Amino acid sequence: MMRFLPSDGLRLASMALATSLLVAACGSRDEPAPLPPPGPPAPSTAAFELTLVNLSAGQPLSPLVAIAHTEAFSLFKAGDAASVALENIAEAGDTAPLKQLLNDTTAVLASVSGPAAPLAPGAGNVTTVSLAVPLASIADTRLSFAIMLGNTNDGFTGLSGESLASIPVAGSRTVDLIAYDAGTERNSESADTVPGPATAGTGGLRQAFSAQRDDMVTTVHVHPGVVSKDDDLPGSALTGIHRWDNPVARLTIRRTR
Repeated sequence: MMRFLPSDGLRLASMALATSLLVAACGSRDEPAPLPPPGPPAPSTAAFELTLVNLSAGQPLSPLVAIAHTEAFSLFKAGDAASVALENIAEAGDTAPLKQLLNDTTAVLASVSGPAAPLAPGAGNVTTVSLAVPLASIADTRLSFAIMLGNTNDGFTGLSGESLASIPVAGSRTVDLIAYDAGTERNSESADTVPGPATAGTGGLRQAFSAQRDDMVTTVHVHPGVVSKDDDLPGSALTGIHRWDNPVARLTIRRTR
């Protein structure tokens, strides 16, 4: 008869435990490893923050409409005749025709409007807007806008076709903006034809947009500046405070995504 010692029982129990652990280990070898938790989805748009500063001493700037578009769209070009949409901005600060134009073209990727109030003169006054464009189109994305110099006949400043492709995430670009003349209205500077605050209370007509074009230079060109009554321009409603040196405004483009 075989006799088991207590130590034999401990040995048998240890062998059984080892066998069960081995079987469990072998069984787990065929199980797939758990998948890592999903990360955040990749962004589908590139986002930009646009900050506009009015550098003039006496020229309020009309409300901003910034446009992201492909190279198939052009808002203005020096040497070309102004579109009716640009004429409305340059003479009246009216962006409604431009917004309608944007709705009618597939070349526009996105647009954004700034505050409805004009941007007052002074470096401490800024307008900031955010603009998101499809990331898949970033290589061909351009930025354009035009805003009226309020105390002029048809003066404006802006940007036409500035590429956004090379601005990295968290990077920025600053662009100095000069004044242009739309070539649509003679620079009489009169209280009848300048709609800005300089002619308020003068009793003049303060006409804004006029479909009749009477400028001597009939295309968009660099604005020669105002003369004003301080330099004995007969009939001018403007003074020396309404003159400016270029740049008249400054835009900072910062890519946030």
